[in-house]
Amino acid sequence: MKDINTIFLDVDGTLTDGKVYLDNGKNEFKAFDVKDGLMVVSAIKMGYDVIIMTGRKSEVVARRAAELGIEEYYQGVRNKKQALEKLMEEKGINYGNLAYLGDDLNDFAVMKEARFAGCPADAAEEVKEISDLISEFSGGAGAVREILTYLLKAKGEYHKVVERFSGEGN
Repeated sequence: MKDINTIFLDVDGTLTDGKVYLDNGKNEFKAFDVKDGLMVVSAIKMGYDVIIMTGRKSEVVARRAAELGIEEYYQGVRNKKQALEKLMEEKGINYGNLAYLGDDLNDFAVMKEARFAGCPADAAEEVKEISDLISEFSGGAGAVREILTYLLKAKGEYHKVVERFSGEGN
């Protein structure tokens, strides 16, 4: 796990509960958990490259990415493995550097290859079978926080998050 420096996040079903609310106009609504956001921001502040890759397109995702300080996000990705491998080549990284958090079959091929794979409690069964960690929480309800906490603890870095919020860190 020591080589992991890049964290890929799915959105619908992972950062959210997977529900998409549409009004009579062109507005789309999604709910994100602030607990997940806190840990995402913490990972970024610790130097991790956090990237969103999602199959849908939504202005809401761009807004949430900006709020969290996620500079790279890819929407409307139909083949996540193909898109990810192109991105890895550009960045000079490989699957050994990746943690991937996802929930459904469109995440499966990437999760199977990533050094570390995590999923929410309500993920597809096939995704659960290949995950290194299945959260006790559902998507959009703290799963991302739990998985990132586990990852940082496994790497011996979680204490830096606690120190930051206790006033002992930077």
